[in-house]
Amino acid sequence: MGQRIKYSNGRRLVDDVIRIGNRVPSAGLVGEFDAGLVAKFRRLSRPKISWNVLYMKAYAIVAAQDPALRQSYVGFPWPYLYQHDENVCMMTINREYQGEERLFFARFGNPQNENLTDLQARYDYLRREPVENIQQFRHQINFAKAPSLVRRFAWWVMLNLWPEKRASHIGTFGMSISGYKGTYGSRHLGPLTTILGVDPTPRKGVSRLLLTFDHRVLDGAPATDVLAKVHRMLTTAIREELAEIVGVNPETGAKLIAETASADQATALSDHPLKKSA
Repeated sequence: MGQRIKYSNGRRLVDDVIRIGNRVPSAGLVGEFDAGLVAKFRRLSRPKISWNVLYMKAYAIVAAQDPALRQSYVGFPWPYLYQHDENVCMMTINREYQGEERLFFARFGNPQNENLTDLQARYDYLRREPVENIQQFRHQINFAKAPSLVRRFAWWVMLNLWPEKRASHIGTFGMSISGYKGTYGSRHLGPLTTILGVDPTPRKGVSRLLLTFDHRVLDGAPATDVLAKVHRMLTTAIREELAEIVGVNPETGAKLIAETASADQATALSDHPLKKSA
């Protein structure tokens, strides 16, 4: 004989997200990109910057420049798109709470305006601080306690009647892990227009990205361009900021201290009295 097991608080919230996500006509694109120099700088950084944080900021910069990535589909009372003024990333974080491994959704407002070190500090806080001390996680726990009909109505109101508040409560784009121990997903489920899946352990500097997008808002060609733009942002602006943290030349990876010392030495030799008399 088996036994009935109560559906846990954490699974109830995931059930909500999956139920809504299954109604979104989404598609997925996978791309592999060379991020070798970024990987090298990341290994040297202290604190070490997570790939999630690096790609979150790269994507947020691209989304700030591309209005389509800040648009959401609204179906009531008639179909239209709502464009948000801000970027809000909802990042999936796995935490243990009351003996259960469960998913929480961490909110990052306008990450394109934050430096990598501060973003990493906040990411570490959300991964390590006791769950009960994090307000947004407590709200998710309490929301999941509500009856199913109440939760469904709240989701419907947020998605259809209150689009101006949708970004702050649901986000404008999502982030998650696209693979684990050599396995990779084909798409992510959720109510967001785009969800970026990041490979947490790139091999030989090759980073794999999975972009899931709402086909009512984006088509395949623009979504492909988004992946290319995110990679370009990672290997330009993000690489330069990471190089500054590490103290290396962003183009070559050479230590700036060594370069500065060589330049100072050359200046000293040129000013030496024997050099001048010669």
